[in-house]
Amino acid sequence: MGVNYKEPTLEPDELTLSLIASGIIRLHETLKNVKAPTLPYPPELQRGLDRLVLLCLRQRKTPPQGVPDLLDWCRKPLAEWPLELPEEAGSADRLLDGQIPTSLCDEWAIISSDIEAELTQKKLLLNVMQVCQSAAIPDSYVAFRRLLISQPVLTSLELVKHGLDPCLERLKDHLNTAYEPAPETYSIDGNFYCCANCGNLMARTEKGDLICGEERDRCQNLGKPGRQIAQREGVYWIKRGIRRFIAAPGRAELRLADKLKELGLDVDLWPNFDSYDLRIVFPDQEVWAIDVKDWVNPFLLANKVKKQNPYIPSDPPWQKAYFVFPDARKQQRADYLRAFNHHCTLPKDIKAKFERDLIKDVKKKLGSIK
Repeated sequence: MGVNYKEPTLEPDELTLSLIASGIIRLHETLKNVKAPTLPYPPELQRGLDRLVLLCLRQRKTPPQGVPDLLDWCRKPLAEWPLELPEEAGSADRLLDGQIPTSLCDEWAIISSDIEAELTQKKLLLNVMQVCQSAAIPDSYVAFRRLLISQPVLTSLELVKHGLDPCLERLKDHLNTAYEPAPETYSIDGNFYCCANCGNLMARTEKGDLICGEERDRCQNLGKPGRQIAQREGVYWIKRGIRRFIAAPGRAELRLADKLKELGLDVDLWPNFDSYDLRIVFPDQEVWAIDVKDWVNPFLLANKVKKQNPYIPSDPPWQKAYFVFPDARKQQRADYLRAFNHHCTLPKDIKAKFERDLIKDVKKKLGSIK
């Protein structure tokens, strides 16, 4: 949260896609409990459609015939769109998976200033920081983030109990802001089902299968039904921006912190109220800063990172820093690291690596000081 962002500079076709993605996210948020879009459509979606129609006409190609047709386009690979995008921009990916915006859709949305999903979660965390800083309770800030990450779905009673926890009682109102009633469209025969892999709500496909409603790209094979909650208990789910930009990377942050602690290192989560994600201290007192980035598309991530100023804040100070990507991203895309480095040249004291490669560097460092 100590990072400032420059206004993004997008190529014309990138802006068109970003506007459409932004409009899809807004449309999805307004249709949580209904199944068919209604007028008026989000202005970003209409602006993106107008730009796409004009582009198609210039290329003498058939444009989408209105928003419903555009939504059908969004279920097709970007390679089928008449857009000029960088090679690494995810041409095989889609903006919609059925009725659900994909993670890629979120990423295209937030590279422009038109979408509020990311700003919403930033505003929430900034407010939480202010409360915790003024009361000198950094442990409460950490506890608040841990809860969002580890328990994205709560019953109404659980939400009340967490608000009464001594560590979180000052943040009760912020908890109520972070969680919202689960969409009725996710209720199946009077019950909600949580993904056993990530904990988010599951949705039913047209074929009747249960699939993760949030992390589909990673839970496609792992996302089996876990917890079942009766609708009558009152079910709450963290808001979309929080799910995407706090909870999703947060699972990798917590996992990495546990691995580093097992190696005997001192690890602080979100030091100095989230200057970066992990601060690790070696026996010789050398400090490494870790910033976990969990994006589907390395081109979009690079576009976002290179606009950060600074790349990784220097307070608290560190001698070496890393951007770290979950290993699953490499499994999904073998050239992930190459694509990121191609579009974002980092300073010499900051490296980009996958989880397992960071652990190798840590073990090498530990071996050198024994």
